[in-house]
Amino acid sequence: MTTIQNKSCPGNATAYTYIIGRIRALERGLLNNRLLENALKAEDLEQALRVLSELPYINEVLQNAAKKPSSIDRALTEHFWNTLHEILKVQTIAPIGIFFQMIYDFNNLKLILKRHLTKSPNDTEYPASFEWKRVLRFITGERNEYLNDVYRKAIDTALNEYENVRNAQVIENIMDRAFLVEVISLANNCESKVIKNWLIAYFMFAYLRSALRAKFQQTKIDLFRSIYWENPYIRFEDLAEIVTGADEKVEETINYYGFRELLPHDIEYKNDPRFLSEMEKNMDNYLMKFLRPYRIQAFGPEPVFGFLYAKFTDVRNLRIILHGKYFLISENEIKRKLRECYYE
Repeated sequence: MTTIQNKSCPGNATAYTYIIGRIRALERGLLNNRLLENALKAEDLEQALRVLSELPYINEVLQNAAKKPSSIDRALTEHFWNTLHEILKVQTIAPIGIFFQMIYDFNNLKLILKRHLTKSPNDTEYPASFEWKRVLRFITGERNEYLNDVYRKAIDTALNEYENVRNAQVIENIMDRAFLVEVISLANNCESKVIKNWLIAYFMFAYLRSALRAKFQQTKIDLFRSIYWENPYIRFEDLAEIVTGADEKVEETINYYGFRELLPHDIEYKNDPRFLSEMEKNMDNYLMKFLRPYRIQAFGPEPVFGFLYAKFTDVRNLRIILHGKYFLISENEIKRKLRECYYE
């Protein structure tokens, strides 16, 4: 079982009666294609914010934020975190939100470690399930500080590996590996077959994405190996073929694993950032399509998990649109980066 959560995705449907009712109300604050298109057509940030003011909950979040990227980012991040914690408070279904909590926790651990190694100030904190100061004290040698064993082990492993190679990328790799181990642990203990399969697909996409990025960045295979954890779903040898092999190996490997639709249609693979960006977008859209049919269920964990992923994606899309409008990026360029909405 995962050491972050002892039991994931409980199967008792009645446990979800209250929270699904609450989610039906919160869903009114999710993006839809019409709003997305109208925000895209806005001439500037002010106009985009006026369009998005139609969204319940989000309207208040954005109105209270200063009209600059850093403030918008913080407001959106805190909004998602608060929504997540409303679900985590319901103990019987809290495990549904653990996946999303771990995304924030591991990203925060990366940031804290990098700031520690570069001796940068830790004057900005982001939402996490732990206290930043506790983590910092643990990193600097105060081993009596309470910290989840998963995070303690990940920190120690990352610091030890960094001492060996003196490359900051290994911090990212070790933390990503620790996170992905927990993702599979969640999947293995999940009673919902839908969420279990979604988590496995997410796990596989994470490794394919990492391999594609390593290929583009010409990362040495020994450094890339530090992200890999032996598993029954995707082999290191296949990922290594992507990283070090010819471009056609990318299509061969993705087809072999049954994910042909990740490849942009009728376009030969090219090792460039635009192609990589398009594939990553297709991965996220695949995961959204996977969950979308289950949103109308009246009971069970699937609509709860689907809502959280929808909210998580909305925050990303809102960030892309509002940053784009702030920096006066073209409508077409912004649109290329947007993910599909939960509501078509």
